[in-house]
Amino acid sequence: MIELANIVGSPLVGPNGRLVKEIRVSPQAAAKTGTLSASFGTKGFPLHTDTAFLPIPARYIILRAFGDTRRPTTVLSFRQIVQNCGKHIVGIANRSVWYLRTPSLSAYCSMRFRESGLSGWRYDRQCMFPANETAREIANLLDGSHGALSVEQIAWSGDCAAVISNWEVLHGRGSEPDLEGERVLERIYVGCRP
Repeated sequence: MIELANIVGSPLVGPNGRLVKEIRVSPQAAAKTGTLSASFGTKGFPLHTDTAFLPIPARYIILRAFGDTRRPTTVLSFRQIVQNCGKHIVGIANRSVWYLRTPSLSAYCSMRFRESGLSGWRYDRQCMFPANETAREIANLLDGSHGALSVEQIAWSGDCAAVISNWEVLHGRGSEPDLEGERVLERIYVGCRP
């Protein structure tokens, strides 16, 4: 995974001080405050952008699953959201203001950002809260549109990894299968090359 991360960009050290983080399904009571696990426990996770709270979110995330891999990772591109909802959603996103709140951060941001001549999207209702009418409008639109859109699934099997464009694609965690064993998802954040 680290070799793959070096091919697509610059691997970023995570908050735990490591390049590779192991993510396990855990009940709400055992989860760290402010995390998706603290909100959803062993259920599926909503679609989101990883590191949406950073000034510039990680460019890519690399994922690999092992153990009980029956639970898929869900993905939905912003391109598909624009195609489904109409191009006007880009203007709404550009005018939206969001309040970012984590246990260690309070700030304002937009859904859209630019870095190194590229534009990207961020969306994570775990840490982003609408701060103006346009943000409320797009939140209602996006929260209601997921069911109308065809969310794709990464079905994990064998020794494979997925590279997700974190600026262009939302991802989430699928529903819990019956009698789920231990599932471990390895994750690496990757930034743009300097």
